[in-house]
Amino acid sequence: MTTHLSKIFDWMLIDIVEWYDKEKKEFLRWIWEQAVLNLATQCDTKKIFAFLKNVWIVNIDEHEQKVYVWVSNEIAMAQIKKFLGKQIKESIKTVYNPQFDVDFAIYTPFLNWWELVPDLKKLLNLKEDKKAKTIEPKIKNKLSEFFGILFEPKFTFDTFVAGANNNFAFSASKAVADHPWTAYNPLFLYWNVGLGKTHLMQAIGNKIMADDPNKVVVYLPTSKLIDEIVEALKKNNLNTLLSKFDNVDALLLDDVQFLSGKDKTQEVFHNIFNDFESKQKQIILSWDRPPKELINIEPRLKSRFGKWIVVDLKAPDFETRIAILQSKLEAKWEYIDYDLLEIIAKHITNNVRELEWALNTLLTRKNLMWTELKEDDVMDCLKTLGYIAAKNEIEDSKIAEMNTKSAQNFWKIVEMAAEYYWLSVNDLKSDSRRQEITVARQLLMLIAKKYYGWTLEKVWNYFGWKNHASVIYAINNIEKKLKSDKELAHDYNVFVEWVQE
Repeated sequence: MTTHLSKIFDWMLIDIVEWYDKEKKEFLRWIWEQAVLNLATQCDTKKIFAFLKNVWIVNIDEHEQKVYVWVSNEIAMAQIKKFLGKQIKESIKTVYNPQFDVDFAIYTPFLNWWELVPDLKKLLNLKEDKKAKTIEPKIKNKLSEFFGILFEPKFTFDTFVAGANNNFAFSASKAVADHPWTAYNPLFLYWNVGLGKTHLMQAIGNKIMADDPNKVVVYLPTSKLIDEIVEALKKNNLNTLLSKFDNVDALLLDDVQFLSGKDKTQEVFHNIFNDFESKQKQIILSWDRPPKELINIEPRLKSRFGKWIVVDLKAPDFETRIAILQSKLEAKWEYIDYDLLEIIAKHITNNVRELEWALNTLLTRKNLMWTELKEDDVMDCLKTLGYIAAKNEIEDSKIAEMNTKSAQNFWKIVEMAAEYYWLSVNDLKSDSRRQEITVARQLLMLIAKKYYGWTLEKVWNYFGWKNHASVIYAINNIEKKLKSDKELAHDYNVFVEWVQE
């Protein structure tokens, strides 16, 4: 009965709002602006924006002596009442009338509702983070443009969340940025995927260029350097490419492990490295493992890599993961309940990139659906990322537990699959997109997950893939095809028989 009366009131108020003249709307908006400004003297402005960007005064009933504040849904109302309810009421009474009561009501969008809504960013003087935008486009030098890899202004030391896991790497990187060419040169960094290495490396470059715009700083993924060297060798103009590096003051080379097995490229890089070192130019290298574990790298390069300052970046602890999520929210002027952030941080433990991916997915849902987030939304997101098994996967997990196999046994399955498809094991573990290789690889990924109980991380590490998302796509794709492709289903059943033998 209460809900029914509330809906009747809701629609009655919508009708009243649509009758407002321009002066009435401006008056209501002005009262709300004054209340928000009063609130800003008591609370953090970014917190106010996060909670109140979809809130406004919709009516003042002089007869009942009530001010009606409308919010988008029940969850938003509960949060506002919990965190700002008392302050909002006091602010409205202060700027309007202390004798009036303040009621919160859930609204249904109505015609021209935006005419009641002030620009909170402008009102609260919320501006983009100047620290994150200290690097103007004009500083992006021509040489970086030549290579096609530009620095991202958002990657600064101020936007990097340092914790116990990365303090040494952060401090060393900051020292290099503050005193390039003298502190820790060369600097070698190693870490796993998704822990913020690109952010930290580009923060160094951004700081050097901000301090001295005349300095030429180049950031390159190693794969890009390899492409440039191969192309130069094909066109017999290697000297032209090398002359480009003569003008570089600092070179930041990411993912050096991709030089593995490329003898000619390693030789060219060795010459570049020697030239930089002899001229005391800054050089920073990163890879995904300690120097001694690099495979198929010339001994003279490995010994040089391990000779200088080597720092590692570990996975963030729980408190740091929470701090990262909160930092990302603050940068976007958004708010998500701490309890929901805890759920994300407990499940995503070793990849900062996927922490942000999960957060962006949730914020997109929140803003598109005009609804506050619930625990179910977070759980759905984590299922999509592969951190939680969906209900229809429970049986699959049981199968995995019943059929726990060793990595050695899986290796035998891989060898048999390669022979079955007239391929090599290296083909299956390569990044080739040939159809027969792709099909066999995806079948093996499904087998590894379903029958060996492998985590997504273990699967993508085994096959040398870049992230969880790629593996999720591959497994989902092959499962869909198995439902309609009889020949593929036959091959899959053959693989399953091998597992069960």
